[in-house]
Amino acid sequence: MIPRIVEPPGAVSIVAIAAHPDDIERWCAGTLARSIEAGATVRLLLVTSGDSGSSDPHATRETVRTHREREARIAADRLGISEVTFLREPDGAVENTASLRGALVKWIRCWRPDVLFTHDPEYPDPPYLSHRDHRVVGRAALDAVYPLARDRLAIPQVEIAGLLPHAVHTVWLFASSRAAVYVDIASTFERKLAARLAHESQTSNPTTLAEGWRRFAATTGAPLQLAAAEAFTVLHVD
Repeated sequence: MIPRIVEPPGAVSIVAIAAHPDDIERWCAGTLARSIEAGATVRLLLVTSGDSGSSDPHATRETVRTHREREARIAADRLGISEVTFLREPDGAVENTASLRGALVKWIRCWRPDVLFTHDPEYPDPPYLSHRDHRVVGRAALDAVYPLARDRLAIPQVEIAGLLPHAVHTVWLFASSRAAVYVDIASTFERKLAARLAHESQTSNPTTLAEGWRRFAATTGAPLQLAAAEAFTVLHVD
C-alpha cells in the first residue's frame, strides 16, 4: 500500500481499546488529540491496569493498579478524553476469552463509536517481540467489532442488558508494522508528551523520555516529510 497523509477522524464518537494505561500515549494520542480538537468525543477502554508494571520490591499488584489507574485518568484529562474504563484483566496474562469479548461488546454497544482504535494483532510493531497483551487485546477487540457487537444474538447476556447491536464503521490499528496511513501530529505532540509524562511510575527520566519520543515521532513522519507523525493501518468494516 502506498503511504499517504490523512486527516484524523472528525466530529464523531471514538473508542480506543488498549492493553495498558500508557499504550495510547505511545501510538495514537496525538491523533486522538487532533480528533478531539475537531469535535470528536473520545472514550478509553483499558483492558488491564498495568498492575505488574513496577520494579519496587515492596509494591503489590493492588497498589500498582491503584497508582496506574490514577495516572491514566490524569493523562486522559490532559488529552481531553471524556471517559476512562478499566476491565482489570491480569497484566501480562490477558486471554481472548468469551468473557473478555463480552465485556468489549458491552462497552462498544454502550458507547456506540463510529471509529475504534486498537492494537494491530496480525502485523504488530515491533514484529516478533510485540507485547503479548497487545496482540491478544487487538484480536479480541476486532472480534468484538466484527461480528459480535453487530449481531443481535451473538452475546445473549449483553442483549438481555438492553444494549442494542452496533456496527463500528472504521477501525484504526496502531502499533502496526504495515501502517501506511500517516497523521501529522506536530500541533498536538506536546499534549501527547504531557499525557505520557502523567504516567510518572513508568518514567525514570522525563528528559530522556521526551528526547526519545521526539525522535520516534520524527522518524515515523520522515517517509512523508512530516516533522512528527503517527502511523496506522485503517480497516473499513462495512
